[in-house]
Amino acid sequence: MNTNPVFEKDIKRHTRSIKISWIICGCNIVLATIAITSFFGEGAAPGVMRAGSYSMPARCYMLMAYALFAMILIAVPAITGGSISMEREARTLDVLLTTSLSPWKIITGKLESALSVVFLLTFSTLPALALVLVFGGISIWDLFLLVGILLVTGIYIGSLGICCSVTFKRTTIATVMTYMFVLFFLVGTVAAPAMGLYVARLQESVQPEQASPGAGKIIYLFLLNPLISFVGLISQQVGDGHEINTICNQFGNYKNDFIVSHMVWFSVGVQMLLSALFLFIAGRKINPLRK
Repeated sequence: MNTNPVFEKDIKRHTRSIKISWIICGCNIVLATIAITSFFGEGAAPGVMRAGSYSMPARCYMLMAYALFAMILIAVPAITGGSISMEREARTLDVLLTTSLSPWKIITGKLESALSVVFLLTFSTLPALALVLVFGGISIWDLFLLVGILLVTGIYIGSLGICCSVTFKRTTIATVMTYMFVLFFLVGTVAAPAMGLYVARLQESVQPEQASPGAGKIIYLFLLNPLISFVGLISQQVGDGHEINTICNQFGNYKNDFIVSHMVWFSVGVQMLLSALFLFIAGRKINPLRK
C-alpha cells in the first residue's frame, strides 16, 4: 500500500517526539482522574448505584467526553497551525514542491498526520471511557459515535489550521490565527444570534405591533460551531435529546424548524464542506503554478 511520504515523515517525527507522548499521557491521566473521582465520589451517594440508576456513569461519561473534546480543540491547532509554515521556515517547502508530490498530497499528508494524533488520543482513552459500559446506560455504539464526532472536529479544526499555516508565513502568527478562528467559531457564532435577538427586541420596543422577536436565520451560524454539534450528540446519548432545540429557542421560536431539529447532522455536513473548502484554498495557495 502506497503511503503519503509527507504523512510518513511526520509520523516518524511524532513517534520520536516526547511531546506527543506527554499529551497522550496527560489526557489519559485527566480522564482517569475524572472517572475515579466520579465513581468513588458520587458512587457512595444513596441511590446512585442502585439497579436501574444510570445517573453516575452517564455523568462520568459526559465529563470525560467534554474533557477529551477540549483537549482536541487545544492540541489540533497547535499541530496544524505550523504544519506548512514550519516547512517554509526550515526551507524544506520548496524541496517538497520540486518533488513528484502534488500540492494536494502535501496538504492531505499534513492533515493525515494531525488526524493520527487525534486517533491516538481518542483510542488511547477508550478504556477509560468504556468504564461506563460496566454499569450500562451507554452502549458501544455511543462510543463509536463519540469517536466519529471527534474525528469530524479534528478534520474541521485541522483543515482550518493548515489553511492558516499556508496563508500566514510565520509559525507563531499562523498558530495564533488558528486559535483565533477556533474561538470565533465557538463564541462568535453564538454572539451573532444573541446580537440579532437584541436588535430584534429593540425594534419591538419601537414597533410593538411587530411579531415576536427572534434572531431569525442568523441562528444557522450554529452550524459552524463544533461545540454545538458535540453538545447535540452528547444530549442524544445521555440527555433527553432536546438540549439543542432548547438552546435555539432562547433566540426565537424554532420549534418547527427542520434544520434546528436536525442540527447535529446538518452541522456535521456543513463542517465537512468547510473542511474541503479550507483544504482547497490551502492547495491553491501552496501551488507554485497557480495563475
